[in-house]
Amino acid sequence: MLPIYLILTAAFVLIAWRDLHAGLLLLIALLPSYLLRTEIFSVPTTLLEMLLVVFVIVWFIVRRPRLSNFFVLPPHFRLPLTLLLSASLISVLVAPDLTAALGVWKAYFLEPILLFLIIRFENLNPAHIFRALGLTALVLSIIAIAQWLTDAGIPIPWDIERRVTSVFDYPNALGLFLGPIVVIGVMSWRTTNKWFWFFTIVLSAISIILAQSEAAIVAVLATLVVAGLLNKQTRVKTFVTVLVAIAIITASPWRGFVVEKLTLQDYSGQVRLTQWSETIDMLGDRWLLGAGLSGYPTVFAPYHQATHIEIFQYPHNILLNIWVELGLLGVIAFGLLAYQVLRRLPTTSSTSSTLSTSPPLIAFFALLTMTIHGLVDVPYFKNDLAILTWILLAIVFTYAPHETPAQKKI
Repeated sequence: MLPIYLILTAAFVLIAWRDLHAGLLLLIALLPSYLLRTEIFSVPTTLLEMLLVVFVIVWFIVRRPRLSNFFVLPPHFRLPLTLLLSASLISVLVAPDLTAALGVWKAYFLEPILLFLIIRFENLNPAHIFRALGLTALVLSIIAIAQWLTDAGIPIPWDIERRVTSVFDYPNALGLFLGPIVVIGVMSWRTTNKWFWFFTIVLSAISIILAQSEAAIVAVLATLVVAGLLNKQTRVKTFVTVLVAIAIITASPWRGFVVEKLTLQDYSGQVRLTQWSETIDMLGDRWLLGAGLSGYPTVFAPYHQATHIEIFQYPHNILLNIWVELGLLGVIAFGLLAYQVLRRLPTTSSTSSTLSTSPPLIAFFALLTMTIHGLVDVPYFKNDLAILTWILLAIVFTYAPHETPAQKKI
């Protein structure tokens, strides 16, 4: 497959060389191409990584930015990024498998952060970035719905329950990717491309339901409730809707099912509770450095007592995921990063219908969706999701209302 990937990469180089913005948007639209894996000189890589690396090279050749401007960050962002990169490099050194750790480091930190810097430098229209993501969601949803209608192409063992996966290996990967884009669509369709966003929202929501990604459903609904309560014009309607929904669920036969899911009393929830408990035991001995990048399954094994449950790659909780991979310093770095994101947003009292459709707020609510989903899953440590996170962060830090034009060009 490598020759085909090289041809596709060469074609992408021509597009990016002629129009950097078109190349960047195409790269964003092709985030799921990380699933196309190969090797170059015995080094594992993916089509997405090949496209990203050549885009960075082309971008530096065409733009010829002054490195002093490109790498100098605003003061409010410098500390969390420095701590995060430091934590990731330390986690490479303490990881049980150095090769695997380096692969994770470049895919989840180095490359996404480079793309973050480029997006800030380019100052691209965020509506175009959102549409590129929406187009990807639309294609993924069509494939997912086709899977369900034809009962074909669903990987084992998900085919037993007919849980669609689209191009991904498992259903929750589809929910993790589509969830934030549904929120982006809901907040964008009122201002532009209404029919495009209407079909993207509807088909993506159907796909999440067909994937039976319950965490994605809860994350999307919870985010929209928060957005509705923060918006003065929709606050009362949202509050009343929530009360009516609670009343209907309470009086319906589904009450027990909903309560069981939300309190993690079903089988899936019990698996996670057990995994978290054992992970906390592990962190009791490794609270400072964690397990190192990609080291969790190896380090966790001696602490795993519930042998009827498999050892997963990650603990499936956003805090524990970060802690075991990046240590306590990584937790602090992500905490500071989240704090800076919140600082860049308008205050609750100033939130209006206009502000609620501003790019930074849309990106923030997409990140909030990923965070809520991450309470029971892995919303960052995956090639497409890591890059998506930094794309959304770039929008927040570039287009925040009170950021000066001088900052935007840094």
